[in-house]
Amino acid sequence: MPRKTSEKQLSLRQMARMRVARGIRVAHHNRIDQDQDRESGISDENSPQETGRVVAHFGLNVEVEDATGARFRCAVREALLNDPVCGDEVIWQRVGDSQGVIVALRERRSMLQRPGPYQRLLTVAANVDRIVVVAAGNGFNPGLVDRYLVAAGKAGIRPVLVINKMDLVTDPALLEAALQPYGRMGYGVFQVSVLLDAGLTTLEEALAGLTAVFVGESGVGKSSLVGRWVQDETLKTAEVHSSTGQGRHATTTARLYRLPRGGLLIDSPGVREFGLHGVVREEIPGLFLDMRPFLGSCRFSDCRHLREPGCALRGAVASGDVSEIRLASLLRLMESVPSKNPFGSPGGAARDGNDRGQKMV
Repeated sequence: MPRKTSEKQLSLRQMARMRVARGIRVAHHNRIDQDQDRESGISDENSPQETGRVVAHFGLNVEVEDATGARFRCAVREALLNDPVCGDEVIWQRVGDSQGVIVALRERRSMLQRPGPYQRLLTVAANVDRIVVVAAGNGFNPGLVDRYLVAAGKAGIRPVLVINKMDLVTDPALLEAALQPYGRMGYGVFQVSVLLDAGLTTLEEALAGLTAVFVGESGVGKSSLVGRWVQDETLKTAEVHSSTGQGRHATTTARLYRLPRGGLLIDSPGVREFGLHGVVREEIPGLFLDMRPFLGSCRFSDCRHLREPGCALRGAVASGDVSEIRLASLLRLMESVPSKNPFGSPGGAARDGNDRGQKMV
């Protein structure tokens, strides 16, 4: 009797077949791309391959910066498994004096993603060292900030918190109390005002030599911040809507800029809603840094931190080690994340109604 194939062996064979099939599809698409290039008069066969960085995205085309800082509008080969985004390092070939074609993406060391329309997962930026969470000092929203910090923690990208529009703050003591927990957790907290030109030099020095992406609600002044460092005609600013209190979108295309003191900065369009991808409900307490010392000490292993006796987190609130506001934010965020999302992995793109309509990037 023939020996029965194990599930592991079958799985390995299936994966091998999938790799072969994918290789055939890629080779087929490469031939189609090359034929289309020849038919359209775009031939890159004699151009050497170069490395570059994606600095802007325009629908089907992207802008690539070469080693000298010159920029080229490039087409993207259909055979690529992933779409290039700002921050991507790519292999490309020149076509004429100002155009090119991207033939491959180099491996990403990090990426920031968000759920998009039609149950698609969108990559916002790649190869990022810092996520700069920008919030407005007037009307500071800790629930939304916590959502960004959880996303940064899940992505493994270190976040910093920038409080802009400090010139509009009417109760500095109240804001300072709200910001204290973030400073105690070790997050960099920068209070700035573009209007007064306050705090910007310190922030710029903290970002020197790094690749950072700005995220936050529309109308909090992300593009205004970038505009103080970068002179670019594509930068626009927008006012907050007088009746809704929500920001109008200023940035319409993701772009990467070079900071005067060194470092790269990605500014990308705002969206009205931000969901957490790949985060299960039980993970969220571990992504709240001030909650970590108390995790695993609850009387019940499935403690929901609501009214269960012996809850370590509620005990930390009672002793003053954790603020009640922080615990309330944690519970709201846990409630907003379903057990399974439409992308096939745990976590959710649910909207937290208590956070006044999340917006991302």
